[in-house]
Amino acid sequence: MPKIGVSLIVLMIFLAGCNKNEQNGDETMTQSLVGYVGFKDNNRAILITDTEALAKEDYNLSEEQLMNKFKNKIVIVGLSEIDSTADLKRGEKVKVWFHTRKESNPPSATIQQYKLLQKNN
Repeated sequence: MPKIGVSLIVLMIFLAGCNKNEQNGDETMTQSLVGYVGFKDNNRAILITDTEALAKEDYNLSEEQLMNKFKNKIVIVGLSEIDSTADLKRGEKVKVWFHTRKESNPPSATIQQYKLLQKNN
């Protein structure tokens, strides 16, 4: 009989824990990054998460050359969930928000929004 009581208590604790996680599962954590746009096309951009702005000669680098030069400071950001990216240009400092970053090489994320912090001069 005591084994049944202990089993029922463990089951109730387990079910209560599952219910609590379900309620918190609706809340999604948003992450953010600040960096410079190194490259942009219609569907994605290369965000360079460096504290210093890109040099003028970096604007002429190809996508592959940027990836080689800034190996560990790059995040590929998908732009598919952004309505308009017309004001997003190479060399501009931006802050981007996203839900999940894929830890690939280089890392990638689909951004939900961005804010222009510094225009390219």
